[in-house]
Amino acid sequence: MDKEYEAVIGLEIHAQLRTETKIFCGCSAAFGGEPNAATCPVCLGLPGALPVLNKKVLEMAAKAALSLNLKINYESIFARKNYFYPDLPKGYQISQYDRPFSEHGWVEIPTSERDEQARPIEWRRSGFVLRAST
Repeated sequence: MDKEYEAVIGLEIHAQLRTETKIFCGCSAAFGGEPNAATCPVCLGLPGALPVLNKKVLEMAAKAALSLNLKINYESIFARKNYFYPDLPKGYQISQYDRPFSEHGWVEIPTSERDEQARPIEWRRSGFVLRAST
């Protein structure tokens, strides 16, 4: 067997948090309301509208980071990434890449039902990505 190459598999995992309001504004995050009823200048990306991070989202992110043995960074930044999506009329998403909320952790995954030993899986970064349902 050729040992020149090592298989590295990366996964991008998304989670929807059970918060009452959206991540960057106070609009309702409830499902099933009237179309476009839970919007504000921040949701719509209007000029001059400044987002404010939802405290509950931050608390949930910290709990998730600690459960995944991630280092929570002292400073993290948000960036606008411009994309075209049919369901994203404002033309950008807010995400983290250069300085994410947390990074460099691990989670143990059992390798089989018969094997009592779990294998540590590296977790590189954990950040916020916001798209469509701002």
